Amino acid sequence: MSKKVERTYVEEHGDHQHTERSVVDESAQARVTAQKVVAVLRVLFGLLIGVIGLRFFFKLIGANPGNIFTDSLYALTDLFIWPFIGIKSSPSANGFAFDVPALIAMIVYALVAWAVIRLVWVLLYRP
Repeated sequence: MSKKVERTYVEEHGDHQHTERSVVDESAQARVTAQKVVAVLRVLFGLLIGVIGLRFFFKLIGANPGNIFTDSLYALTDLFIWPFIGIKSSPSANGFAFDVPALIAMIVYALVAWAVIRLVWVLLYRP
């Protein structure tokens, strides 16, 4: 149910009066806020999953870890991969690796993103 608030402003100017009425739909404002928060969360979680996916791809193709970009990417994503290291070993051959912890991290962070976004809708959305 929409919550609408009506406001009336009256200004007197000498011999005449100016009346302004406005209706504010507070539920609509809450929906806009929820949409903006969800959009920010989607971008942040999307970036996180994207850089972890890039790490997974670089390990899969055997990218040179001595390269500054690759090294920086690995250093950045190590923090987010760390909780998942040791769950399953990563098979590798000839410098190519199937980064299982990165794959698990992407799945877990996608589920966390879904749960957080649902929670935001439940808390902020006003029909």
